[in-house]
Amino acid sequence: MEKKPFFSIGVPIYNTEKYMARCLDSILCQSFADFEIVAVDDGGSDSSIAIVKEYAAKDSRIKIVSKENGGLPAARNTAIYFAQGEYIYFLDSDDTMCEDALQNAYNGIVENGYPDLLHTGFVRVVDGKETLVPAGNPDENFFQPQLTKDERWIKMWDKKLTPNQVMTKFIKMDFLRASGVCFSTRLFAQEDSDFTFNICRKADTMAFSDFYAFKYFKNQENSMSTVWSYKSISSVFTRWHNFFWCDVNFYRLNDEYRAVVAKQKTKFLRQIRAGIANLPFGRSDEEIEKIVVLLETYFERDIRKLPITKDRYWFLFPFYKILGIRKTVKLLCFALKLRGQR
Repeated sequence: MEKKPFFSIGVPIYNTEKYMARCLDSILCQSFADFEIVAVDDGGSDSSIAIVKEYAAKDSRIKIVSKENGGLPAARNTAIYFAQGEYIYFLDSDDTMCEDALQNAYNGIVENGYPDLLHTGFVRVVDGKETLVPAGNPDENFFQPQLTKDERWIKMWDKKLTPNQVMTKFIKMDFLRASGVCFSTRLFAQEDSDFTFNICRKADTMAFSDFYAFKYFKNQENSMSTVWSYKSISSVFTRWHNFFWCDVNFYRLNDEYRAVVAKQKTKFLRQIRAGIANLPFGRSDEEIEKIVVLLETYFERDIRKLPITKDRYWFLFPFYKILGIRKTVKLLCFALKLRGQR
């Protein structure tokens, strides 16, 4: 019987030929060699998969799975299905693994008794400038047995103990498959955080390690994670509305943790309120109308209840409160047309 690799690395591939070799090189040069790469060809139109095939001809650890284009979440789910490793790790094809990431992950997994999840940090790269984003350092109270899984996850989320990126997680395959958690194919943005929320809520054991697993190259041309459309906005609004107004009611939370969720809900609403000011820029009247309908449906009442605070675009907040979102956006569009900005 063929020995299973310790790590399976799922790499969705779609039109990233410019970065493909860099991504594969960062994996294949790892000092820890007991891994497989599950390269999922998501039906792109450039030479990305041809590059992968060249590498696969020289290294048997690369396994290529082809499928019709279905988006990043579906490609990652395909990687889960075909993975053979004890732990799975996801890496986008326009990013890279950090040096010795797999060795550090293996050490952290063994030292912590093979947990369901190992959380790590990452390196954000913007215009060549690197910023280290570490995993948090939870105190001993975080691991108290009396905490429910939901309470532990809410604390992790509130204290920012782990980044939302799935590429900061090494996940035990037996646990992942038993959990039933997968990437939502109904989301067109923030599928990482959705998956992270769900998998953290299911984990019985987890550990935090102070190394950096991957480099995230932000705002790259043709990046798989930077294209925002109406579909993206719609799915994000729907997801967060369902979470704050519906899902959380099923969590086993005491009053302390419900207060944490309420605080995060207010923070989210303030971000939405500030973001409305940018709605008229770079969008057609039709798209603005569709987004306004979403805002009215999901957030109008709660945004009107927010206190008027002196944060970004504070001078517009009384308009939202008194006139509502639709009339305020119309005023913004009219003012921008007068200034020649639309």
